[in-house]
Amino acid sequence: SYQENPTKIVENKFYESSSDDEEKREVRTEKDKRYGELKNTITNMKKSMKAGDWNKVSDDFQKFNKQIAKAKNVFKKEGGIPAFVSIHYAYLRKNVDEAKTRHKKGETKMSRTNSKSLNQLGQRVRKEIRVYEKEIQRLESEGLLNLEEAKEEKDPDSDFDDPLGGGGDFAQEPEGEGEGEEGEGEGKFDDEGEGEGARDKEEFSDWSEDGEGEGESSGSDVGEMSSKGITRDFWVKKDTIKSEKKVRERKDRPRTVKEKKEKKEEKTELSASAVIKRLKDIEDMRGRRGDKRAYVESLKMLLTKAKKEPTRLKIQTLLATAFFDITLSTGKAMPVKLWMECAEIVGGVMDTLNKDDMLKLSEDDDVDENYELRELEDEEKEKKEKKSAEAAKKDTSNEIIYVRGNLFSFLSRLSSHFSQSLHEVDEHDASYVSRLKDETKLVVLIARCEKYYEQLGKVDFIIKSKLLHLSHTYYSYKPEFDMFKKKAVGSGYLMKPTSIFSEEKSKVYDLVIYLYQAEGARSKTIALLSHVYHYCIHNRFMEARNLLLMSHLQDVIHNADIDSRILYNRTLAQLGLCAFRNGHYGAALDCLSELHAYPQRIKELLAQGVTSQRYHERNLEKEKLERMREYPYHMHMNLDMLEAVNLISAMFAEIPNLAKHGKRKVISRSFRKQYDLFKKQAFTGPPESTRQLIMGASEALAGGDWEKCYKYISNLRMWNLMPHKEEVQARLQKQIQQSSLQIYLLIYGPQYCSIDVKQLCTMFSMTPAAINKVASRMMLRGELLGAWDQPSGCIVMHNEEVSRLQGTAMLFAEKVSQYVEMNERLLDLRNYYKTSDYQRNKEQKGGENRRSNYSNKKSYSWKGQMSRTSRY
Repeated sequence: SYQENPTKIVENKFYESSSDDEEKREVRTEKDKRYGELKNTITNMKKSMKAGDWNKVSDDFQKFNKQIAKAKNVFKKEGGIPAFVSIHYAYLRKNVDEAKTRHKKGETKMSRTNSKSLNQLGQRVRKEIRVYEKEIQRLESEGLLNLEEAKEEKDPDSDFDDPLGGGGDFAQEPEGEGEGEEGEGEGKFDDEGEGEGARDKEEFSDWSEDGEGEGESSGSDVGEMSSKGITRDFWVKKDTIKSEKKVRERKDRPRTVKEKKEKKEEKTELSASAVIKRLKDIEDMRGRRGDKRAYVESLKMLLTKAKKEPTRLKIQTLLATAFFDITLSTGKAMPVKLWMECAEIVGGVMDTLNKDDMLKLSEDDDVDENYELRELEDEEKEKKEKKSAEAAKKDTSNEIIYVRGNLFSFLSRLSSHFSQSLHEVDEHDASYVSRLKDETKLVVLIARCEKYYEQLGKVDFIIKSKLLHLSHTYYSYKPEFDMFKKKAVGSGYLMKPTSIFSEEKSKVYDLVIYLYQAEGARSKTIALLSHVYHYCIHNRFMEARNLLLMSHLQDVIHNADIDSRILYNRTLAQLGLCAFRNGHYGAALDCLSELHAYPQRIKELLAQGVTSQRYHERNLEKEKLERMREYPYHMHMNLDMLEAVNLISAMFAEIPNLAKHGKRKVISRSFRKQYDLFKKQAFTGPPESTRQLIMGASEALAGGDWEKCYKYISNLRMWNLMPHKEEVQARLQKQIQQSSLQIYLLIYGPQYCSIDVKQLCTMFSMTPAAINKVASRMMLRGELLGAWDQPSGCIVMHNEEVSRLQGTAMLFAEKVSQYVEMNERLLDLRNYYKTSDYQRNKEQKGGENRRSNYSNKKSYSWKGQMSRTSRY
């Protein structure tokens, strides 16, 4: 029975505690109870803050505020809020602010809920801490705040001992928690296996030593519970008196976490089989859900452990693809920091390939990877130590080692991310220029890639890499190749036809010469257009024009892809600007008139943006494709300059044409339309825009006032961007003087019997030789009915009255020209019905094709080449 054997083990039964009057109970005051709850909550909050669990910190903070509300009566009795509460508020505010700062800098990573809890906690702490500001300032002035934050909290104003240090079961629980708090960092990061379990064992042994000699100690109870089960003595209450209880002194342990980490890193050297196994595990993780940056960091760590070059090459290729995968789903460019790291990794890939000739990437070949063979074989040979190192090298170097990867794909993706990043940066900011400087690093990598493929003899990749290299260099300007810089001093600029390839060789020259000899129509087309563009920016107009005409590219460009057609349009525009700078205004008009036939599409034709049309519905897919094809800002051509050059060149052709033939013959429709609108205005104010200035100059030129015409032209905004401004303006002034003289002789010549050359020299500020040249040319063409009188230095006019037959013939010719113009308009309308724009609009409206007879025929505009040079 129970009385015979009171210590008998009873399983799964519970006995009520004894109500013996001799046994004493511990009675705790309300102050001890409330203070103990607050300190337990503070300890839990500190643990959660160290672990970075701000959700738990937020819940404990709410609990902490409720406990403070319950302890208000105790605070009143004690004379105010205890110091450890104010200290904890200051400590909490400091940690929250530091956590926010680290999160903004990207040093720590948080989930969405954790970050939200941190922000909410910061707001609540700022709101609640206002009550404790004075107390915090007082503690800080007394020098207690920093001390209390760094060490274990202790109430300096309290006149009683720590309530958690007394006897009883309640006292032991917070003390253990406090020690767990101090030792958490050691248990968490200890590399020698001394975690929380080891700490708990140490604490248990300390308590058991303290309990020796006492029959009813907590240590013995725990021992009996673990060895015998639940006995009667476990449930009997103990007499715990504070004076009899031994207070355990806390043992300070030096923290050597960093030293242990360094020692561990020095000692941990993975074997070859372990590195390859870990590498395969990491490779299998690609594509799964998770943090892609953690995947990159694990590869970086493994790269430091790899010993042999094949394994290092495999890790480097995986790293390069991992960098590209980070921004794969976002649709944005790679950040600059990641791009620089990726460029270094690609450079490391080429360094590794250059070290070992038997180490190669698979590229597009269907071969199996065997990068692990050499490392595993070397490891086995080192263990056996039977063969020498030289023999081992001979055995392993005979076999070619392949690693899956494509070097050109890495560089092409780096190039695309670089171009896309330029679109995302503000082009008017200094960051755009600093980002543009990184292009030199990219060009160096592409040049190294060319040499690598030349060693392998892979022609396809050599062509691709040279095209990529050419796309980053053809638009670069070199002053030493500029023709304006090479002209002889005092001899004037003479444009003579020279051999196309007789000039100094540049990097662009070497690239295009190789591509001319390679196979593939597209590569030759891009090389030719890039070569012409390079000549144009260096003011070599005759070489560029001859090269373009020799290729007959204008006849087949309509069959090329969209990117090639865009490059053709840009080259044509640059050729027009080059012709204008060299004084060939007719050639400039021929090049630019085709592009300005559709002025509302000029941005799309040059890939410099998307034009927003007011009365047309937006096609989002089409706009997205246009944005993807758009060139970076530093490669843009000024559209205002293109329009001004086109109108000025048309002015030199149209104004003499109007004076000679009237409105019967049209050379430039865009200029004629603008000029007619300007003439119809009832009131004309001072010109402001580019068009108004050129139209005002045209009106002055039609009246023979060359000074006013040149004044208007010199006020254009394009001169701020025009290279070699002074030389171009000098040629332009001469052309304005010659055109004004020609128009004056056409309009007012028949009114005179003779014209004095000296008078013409005074009116137009020209030399007699220049006037003789212009007048003689007009006489030979039949534009000026007159002859030279050399002794008097005059032009004798031969005025003849128009007969009735001649007048009738002129009326007939005018009627015929009107019919021709009507036919041209009908031809343009027919060509419109055959374009893709009309077909697309018709499909959207759901109508039927009424012009199906023309759908399978080739379309040619009245101008001859516009339908072949545009992209549609």
